[in-house]
Parts: sequence; C-alpha cells; structure tokens
Amino acid sequence: MLTAPCPRTIDDPGSTGRVMALRLQLCSLHQESTAADAALTTCLMWVAGVLVEIAGDVADPRTAGALVHRASAALAAVPVPPGNGTRPSPQRLTGRQLAVLQQLQEEVPLRQIADDLYVSYNTVKSHTRAVYRKLGARSRAEALVRARELGLV
Repeated sequence: MLTAPCPRTIDDPGSTGRVMALRLQLCSLHQESTAADAALTTCLMWVAGVLVEIAGDVADPRTAGALVHRASAALAAVPVPPGNGTRPSPQRLTGRQLAVLQQLQEEVPLRQIADDLYVSYNTVKSHTRAVYRKLGARSRAEALVRARELGLV
C-alpha cells in the first residue's frame, strides 16, 4: 500500500476529503500509514460491495446505475501501491464489471455496451476503467488477454 505519511488536516469536504479523513483517523489509531491504507482499502471495498448489492435490489435502473457509479468511485479511491515494475495481482471484479468485461470481447463501442446493459455511457466508462485497473491493463486488448489468463472470459 501507499507509504506516504499520514495527513495532519483535511481541507476537501467532498469524497476525496471523506477518504482522506478516514485515512487520517486510521493513521491516528495505527500510527503507521501502511496499516491505515490496508484498513482504508477494506472499508472502501466493503462500501462498494454494499452499494452494488443495493443496486441489485433496486427496481429503478437509473438509481441502480447511480449506486453502481458510486461503488466504482469508492473502488477508484482505494490506495494503490507505488509501481514496482511487476504486474499487480488482480482484485476481484464486481458482477457489473464482469458483465462489461464480457461485452468488451464483442469489440463494440462503449455506448452500445451501455445500451445493452441499460446503464449510462459514463457508468460503462467507470466500469471499464475499474476493470483495466484491477487487471493491470492499459487497453481493451490487454484487459482481455489478462482476463483470459485468469479464466474470467
């Protein structure tokens, strides 16, 4: 995880500010930034999982899409270890991310994937970015190769 020193103050009241505030509180408990980052990762992944579960139970596609988008944002805030030249071990993909990954095989535009999954284009972009990040890929082709290596597609 990140080894940056723990922050002393929080100026940003938005999502980033909430994440940093949680990290600050965790640092004050552990006095070690790597332990705080591990706890922060656990919290963010739990929140994202809960949001996805709620989205699955909501009948309104727009609300479900908004919840999934928030879950993607929570996962995007997960601390990333500094690059060491090795490929990161993959993180678990959510159900929606797996659905997008399946659609990426078809070589269709992201807008068509959004239409097929009844979500917004921006939601598909968020899922695609999360898939790339979790698989350690920088392109659709690289993500698909990595997914095949892992038996995801």
